[in-house]
Amino acid sequence: MPRRWNIAAWSILATVFIGMSTYLILNPTRTGVVPNYRLASSRWWAGEKIYDPGTHGFLYAPPFAVLFTPVNLLRPEILGEILWRSLGFGLFALALRSLSACRPPPAVSLSASRLPDSAFLFLVLLSVPASLAPLSNGQTNLPLSACLVLAAIALRRDQWSMAGLLLTVALILKPIALAPWLLAFAVFAPVRGILLAGILTSVAIGFLHPNPSFAWQQYVGFLHKLTSSYTPENLRVSDIFGIFHKVHVPTPFHLDTITRAVVSLTALWFCWWKYRRGQIPRASWALWVGSCLVLTVFNPRAETNSYVLISPLLAFTAICSWRDGGAGILKGIILSAACIGLMCDGMGLWIYKATDVWLKPLIVLVVSPLLLRVPKEWKEDFR
Repeated sequence: MPRRWNIAAWSILATVFIGMSTYLILNPTRTGVVPNYRLASSRWWAGEKIYDPGTHGFLYAPPFAVLFTPVNLLRPEILGEILWRSLGFGLFALALRSLSACRPPPAVSLSASRLPDSAFLFLVLLSVPASLAPLSNGQTNLPLSACLVLAAIALRRDQWSMAGLLLTVALILKPIALAPWLLAFAVFAPVRGILLAGILTSVAIGFLHPNPSFAWQQYVGFLHKLTSSYTPENLRVSDIFGIFHKVHVPTPFHLDTITRAVVSLTALWFCWWKYRRGQIPRASWALWVGSCLVLTVFNPRAETNSYVLISPLLAFTAICSWRDGGAGILKGIILSAACIGLMCDGMGLWIYKATDVWLKPLIVLVVSPLLLRVPKEWKEDFR
C-alpha cells in the first residue's frame, strides 16, 4: 500500500508537469517572467547593464544572471523554458518527499509520532495547488519554497553544510531570502562559517566576467535596485497592508516599516529562545514558520504567487494534525482548506478578480496561530 500511495503522488506531479510543458510548447510566447532572466544573462555576457530603472525588471543578484547562462543558451528556447521549470518543480517535489519522511529513526519509538504512509500523497494534493501559478510563470518562488523546506529539515538534523548550501542557493534565487539566512546566522552557531563561505562563493560567481570592473558596477546597480524596488510604494502588494489598500484604507509608510521590523525581531527572538533551550528541532521549526510569515504576509514585495512559500508548511501541519485525532482533526480541516484557498488565483477569472491581493494574506493571518505549536513528528530531538 505505501508503494501505491507514492506512485499516485508521483503520477500527480508528473501529470502536472507534463501538462504545463505541453501548454508551453503549444503557447511558446506565454513564458511568464523567464524572459527577464534571459535578458539579464544575455546582457551580462554582452557587457551591458542588467538593471533598469524602476521597481520592476531584473531584481536578482549578479550570480543569478551567471548561473542562468546554461538555460539561456539552450536552443530552441522552449527547451530552456521547460528545463528551468523542471529544476524548480523537481526540487519542490523532492522537498515534499523529504517532508513525508520526517519521522524518528529506528532507535526512537514510532508509536507516538509517525506520519501515515500516505503523507507524501496528501502533501502533494495540498501543496501543489499553490505551486501552479509560479510553475506557469517560471518564477523563483517555487525553488525558493523547496529550499526553505529542505533547509529547515537540514537544520533539524544538524546537517550544517547542507543547510548552509541551501540557504545560499535561496539567497541567489531571491534577495528576500536574506530573512531566513539572517535568522540561521544569528541563531545556529554551527552554520555561521558555512553561510559566510557561501556568501563569498556566490559573490565570486558574480565576478565571472571578462571585465571585473563591469561586474563591480553591476553589484552597485544591484544594491541600488534593491533599495529602490523593495518598498511597498506604487506596488500591487499581496501582504497584510495589501488587505487595507484593497478596501481603500491608507496606511502610513512608517507603520508598514515598523510592523515588518517588529515581526522580524519577534521571529528572531522566537528562534533564539528555542535554540537557547537546547531544542534545535524546535528552533528549526521556528525558523521555518518565521521565515514563511516574513516572506509572505510581511513582505513588501509579496505577490499572490509568493504564497507557494508557505503551502508546504500548511500542508505538513495539516497532516500532522489529522493524525493526532480529537481536536487535531478540526485543525487539520482548517489548514487543509487554507491550502486549497491559496489556489484562488487559478480558480477562474472572476474568482481571481474577487480575491486578488487580499484573500491569500488574510488566509495565512487567520491560520498562523495554528503553526506555532511544533508537531510531534518534527520536535523529536534525535541527537
